[in-house]
Amino acid sequence: MTPLLRWGNALLKLEMFRPRGSVSDRAPAPGGIPELSGNQALSFAQAGKELALRGAVTHEMRETLKIWGARIAPRGKPWQPDPEVFASTLGAELLGQLAEAPLLLVGPAGESAALIGALQALRRRWPGVRGVALLASREELPDLPVSADLPPGIERVSVGRDDAAGARARLGRELGLLANHAGAAAAAYAHQHGGVAIVSGPGEREFSLEAQP
Repeated sequence: MTPLLRWGNALLKLEMFRPRGSVSDRAPAPGGIPELSGNQALSFAQAGKELALRGAVTHEMRETLKIWGARIAPRGKPWQPDPEVFASTLGAELLGQLAEAPLLLVGPAGESAALIGALQALRRRWPGVRGVALLASREELPDLPVSADLPPGIERVSVGRDDAAGARARLGRELGLLANHAGAAAAAYAHQHGGVAIVSGPGEREFSLEAQP
């Protein structure tokens, strides 16, 4: 179980403390050659495993995947985990940790299955919980795509690179947490609006962002 940390009006679900440092490692490892974001790839990397990368992936993440022995393939099948996996894990944990309905659940659109699954679990008890997915406004960032296929009932909010970087710096300054840009942006949104934020990964592999994978 990952911690739920209060920060002002927000409750931060610190998935950055998962064994592989990502909310994605709650799901079973995909077969074949999956196409993954950097954080997702780190969840399933192992010696000789072929992975394709999508979205913005940093130099540090690429080097980490090499250290783990993963082989980067030019293309693969987009990974689409069942949100119910996250409903029964992440969502179930939140139900055990929350004493009352949160105003909303916010997370990066790049981890949409985790957001959708956890939201489904919360709504089974509290139907009025809002769901908010963060996307990049212009320049794609790790776990913050410019667009995403999301179901009805989830609000879309755009985040700029400077805002995400500012949220990351503030989280480090006030809480001593080095989160990824996407997770820090979710935390900042919940801090402003209330609710629960999925802090989807740690930030030590996001110091030098690449524009293209």
